[in-house]
Amino acid sequence: MAVAVTETIITDRNEVTVVTSNAATANVDGTAEVFTLSNTKANMLIVIGGAGSAAVAGIDYSFAAGEFWNGKVLSGTIAKNTEAVLCVDTANCKQADGTIELTLTPNGGDKLLTDHAAYVKVIENVG
Repeated sequence: MAVAVTETIITDRNEVTVVTSNAATANVDGTAEVFTLSNTKANMLIVIGGAGSAAVAGIDYSFAAGEFWNGKVLSGTIAKNTEAVLCVDTANCKQADGTIELTLTPNGGDKLLTDHAAYVKVIENVG
């Protein structure tokens, strides 16, 4: 399964901007899901989180290695029921088609959709 991410772009300072949350759709035990980001600006923040009370373990995240000079896999784990913010160097993970691929994998046999209520938010500040 794949989720096309809708980014939130902040254009004005001192104004409230509603952030778009892109929910996971994978609802099979231990099944990973790819979130595809089309906005690959250097000043974007990527939020990974989950609020599901049924989760047993955390969520692994992995950015696919980019296809340019500085490509490398970026990965880690987010604890269950938390939200984390990453500022990713797009030179590490930008694909030849201009996208970034972020894979979320639930641990402990969890489901991303129902156990974790997992989501990804992408925020770009141009204001």
